[in-house]
Amino acid sequence: KETSAMRRKLALALTIGVGIFCFASLAEAASAPKISEWGKTVAAAKGEGRVVIMGPAGADVRDAFTEGFQKKYPGIQVDYNGMAGAQVAPKLLNELSARVYRTDLVIAGTITAIESLIPANAIIPIQSYLVGPESQDLSKWKGGKFDFSDNAEKYNLVFGNRLQVAFVYNRDMVPSGKIRSWKDFLSPEWKGKVTMLNPARAGASQGWVTFWYIKESQGFGKTFMRQLFTTQDVSLSNDERQLLDFVARGRYPIAIGPSGTQAFEMKNKGLPVELFGSAALQEGGVISASNGTVMVPRNAPHANAAKVYLDYLFSRDAQHVWSKATGLTSRRRDVSNDHIPDVLVPKEGVTYLADYKERFVVLRDEVVDFVNSILPR
Repeated sequence: KETSAMRRKLALALTIGVGIFCFASLAEAASAPKISEWGKTVAAAKGEGRVVIMGPAGADVRDAFTEGFQKKYPGIQVDYNGMAGAQVAPKLLNELSARVYRTDLVIAGTITAIESLIPANAIIPIQSYLVGPESQDLSKWKGGKFDFSDNAEKYNLVFGNRLQVAFVYNRDMVPSGKIRSWKDFLSPEWKGKVTMLNPARAGASQGWVTFWYIKESQGFGKTFMRQLFTTQDVSLSNDERQLLDFVARGRYPIAIGPSGTQAFEMKNKGLPVELFGSAALQEGGVISASNGTVMVPRNAPHANAAKVYLDYLFSRDAQHVWSKATGLTSRRRDVSNDHIPDVLVPKEGVTYLADYKERFVVLRDEVVDFVNSILPR
């Protein structure tokens, strides 16, 4: 009996000892640092060693897209290829057709995405690349979500935009408050006094003719456009700088379509140039995205590095640097707009017509064909 009792005690002691050992092992494992899924992505990105980006040209823009990331992730090299917007689609499509997969991300305009890259199946849905802490936190973004130009809302992500300037004017020749509606331009008072960036070319003017085209129920549409271009002697130019020079010298007191950023620079130099924001017109404001959109090409070779780069791009610091370099406003609520003229800053809670959305972009050829049919020969 004593032997049996001793055996039972020994078995109990062994059981307790094993239990204590197992509990201690579990506790030690729980306290050990874990590698998160995001940590694994960053490690894999460092293993890939680089991310290749197609984006807008310009030294300031290049620096905005590269320097901050390189400081944060020195083990991942950014190969940035800056180019004009018209070059992006042909270059990427040539790569894909040759099955030479070099590019990981494309930062370009919505026309490039909607008219060229999406129809050619050259880009893929971006959602699977939005896996980092900044990419997952949508609370900082306007409306609590990312914005897209495409109807499917998965290919062309819009991270920045700008309130479109309606026109630029000479403040010595156009009294404040004189114009309150686009219809005011049909007055005989403005005949021969308006110049415009050629609306047959991509740019702000093309956005405005599209705006007029779709507003037929509000008294615009083809009737308004025909009156404006056939009776008001609107002068057209392909050169934005020339339009601004016309206004500054008073040759034409009003110019529709030139760069708001260039106009602001001229104003700061003391020239009599003022910007008229579209939100001040009765018909409402228009916002454009320009080069504030990003896409992921098919067969991107450095997928993890692209995920890490996107997470950096959507951070507050990166958006601020990018905004200062481009003059566009970030869709992140916590990014300062102090460096941007208020006339170019969309106000949260105000409804604007977004001319970068697919339903407007696809009208482009139809609108341009109509404009060309009514312009004086």
